[in-house]
Amino acid sequence: MSFRPINLSKDVAEKVQAKVNLHVSLLIAYRRLLMTQLNGKVFIITGSGDGIGRTTAQAAAQKGAHIIVNDLNPDAAEETAKLIQNDGGKADHFQLDVTDRDAVFELSKRVETDFGSADLLLNNAGVSMRVSVEKMTVEEMEWMMGINFYGVLNGTQAFLSQIKENNGHIINVSSILGLIGMSTQSAYNAAKFAVAGFSEALRLEMLEHDVRVSTVFPGGVRTKIATRTRLPQDEDTEEARSELQKGFNQMAFTTPMDAGKVIVKGIEKESPRILIGRDALHIDIMRRLFPARYAKYLGLTRGLNP
Repeated sequence: MSFRPINLSKDVAEKVQAKVNLHVSLLIAYRRLLMTQLNGKVFIITGSGDGIGRTTAQAAAQKGAHIIVNDLNPDAAEETAKLIQNDGGKADHFQLDVTDRDAVFELSKRVETDFGSADLLLNNAGVSMRVSVEKMTVEEMEWMMGINFYGVLNGTQAFLSQIKENNGHIINVSSILGLIGMSTQSAYNAAKFAVAGFSEALRLEMLEHDVRVSTVFPGGVRTKIATRTRLPQDEDTEEARSELQKGFNQMAFTTPMDAGKVIVKGIEKESPRILIGRDALHIDIMRRLFPARYAKYLGLTRGLNP
């Protein structure tokens, strides 16, 4: 069977093109309607005094969201809020320790009273530590889980009723180390794997309530987290920290600003999984293809040891 080309007059061709353009415009408009709109939404972001938390706050504020900045460091929280306000955005700031459950619930009441109920929550606050399983103390593991996992739990439970009421969105920051293991990162792995599993279960529970849940898996992002990494006392030297920062910089391909934009875009698209950076995408593929051998291929057996 052969087909002959149809020759249309210029007038007919223009009418056909006009209809095609109309349908494309309608499709784009429909897709935008399905996306989460941030304009006018109350957005809580923990750990937003710097790093990914700050840049996500800035990117969301540019979309019209009212950002509730909070951080353990009150000066850093205030600085983020001022940056947003100076750029024409709307932000308020609070000091918050995410491990203090009562304080997190108190903030949720304050937000509801002063700003209206929360629409979005980004559980971002986190810490890092490099230590072997053999040397790690129970207290160190509890410190890690208290911030990186229970901080997520506290924030979620404190704001969940408000977000359900608004058919809102919860975003929890895991890590690429919430998908793969790494030597000397057992505590961090445990916390970030816990965040990923918790978030997936929460996502399924919230389907009937029309609440979106996303998990963020950052790869290497050029933040200050490496310089703040907790080290064993007998290894905490200036030389060790310099080597740690050097090694981290070699793996950190993404700027905090780019990471914040990726998170906001993922929120708008209502993506269940938000991977940040080419390294995160590469590692995710490798661990799927080689579940038993990825650590060897990616050189993860030495961890972040200098």
